[in-house]
Amino acid sequence: MQFSIRREVGFSTYQQDLAGLQGVPIELAFPHRLDEHLEGCAGIGKLAAFVKNNGIVCPSVHAPQGRLTHGGFLSWARDVVAFSEDVGARTVVFHPETVPKIGRTDLQLVAVRHLMELQRETRVQIAVEAFRNAKRVLTPEEVGERGIWMVLDTSHVFEDRALDLMSRYHRTIAGVHLSEMRADDTGAVRPHMPVTDFAFTVLDALKARDWEGTVTLEYLIEYHSQLVPDRAALEALYTT
Repeated sequence: MQFSIRREVGFSTYQQDLAGLQGVPIELAFPHRLDEHLEGCAGIGKLAAFVKNNGIVCPSVHAPQGRLTHGGFLSWARDVVAFSEDVGARTVVFHPETVPKIGRTDLQLVAVRHLMELQRETRVQIAVEAFRNAKRVLTPEEVGERGIWMVLDTSHVFEDRALDLMSRYHRTIAGVHLSEMRADDTGAVRPHMPVTDFAFTVLDALKARDWEGTVTLEYLIEYHSQLVPDRAALEALYTT
């Protein structure tokens, strides 16, 4: 398996956002708001050139949070996929939006059709991030049962469910967003905390299955200074 860190990148700030990360594998995350992404995406070619010319290793790309069911999905998603191909990424990650219960089945068919059409056009893995919320247009189990690539986020599903998903669908899990949901120093339970405990259970389970995807560390902003050293430590433990 490969280890990377998540880094959100702006179209006007990418030189600062990526400073000091030459040779460090990253999941390059576009601005999470689709409107912000679309405002700046005319510069997507310059961003790709910067990534390629400055030793930035990019095994995966995180798409903006546009709706999979929207009629305009394919127009902007194709640009994200083309960027991913250009920089040599293996996987593109999409978020499944929440939808009303009434009409959910029809919307789900639209989302699946869009994802499958996109997948037919590229060798990049078109993946859906796993969320525990049953109101999402696609639950992790619905993604897995359809054979769609999944990215398992260990702060978005509870521990037992995460292990069950790995057991059932590890062959179509393209990547893992690794962090922990636990109490911070104030006692408040928060997602995307640095790895200390459960994360190693996840990694051991993946290694036992000879899983070969990308594990991306995704921490709260106040813990970002730990990302690079934690990534290096995990790589030393699990890839040597």
